[in-house]
Amino acid sequence: MKLLPENWEDRRNYRVAPLHFFDSGTFIQLVEIKGRVGRHYHKTQTEVFVVVEGSGKIGIGDEVHEASCGDVFLCQPRTIHFAEGNLKILVFKYDYVESDTVWLE
Repeated sequence: MKLLPENWEDRRNYRVAPLHFFDSGTFIQLVEIKGRVGRHYHKTQTEVFVVVEGSGKIGIGDEVHEASCGDVFLCQPRTIHFAEGNLKILVFKYDYVESDTVWLE
């Protein structure tokens, strides 16, 4: 299986491209950030972030991490998180449901 981004969806200062669906609630997407993705959380989904390019900051809960290629982060449901910088991140999503995101900024 090759993970190639084909259908990008622009979301202001970032964009996402689904790469592979395992089932309706489990998939991988590529996220490209140019600027800031504001503070938010997910009611039910767990996310694993793998930084594949660039650098910036990723905040998860009360911690802010310097992020660069090769770094891996776990974000549990209901944990507030954000990202900023110039980053490409593989995001593994588990227990995904629509309308699960609560934006705080």
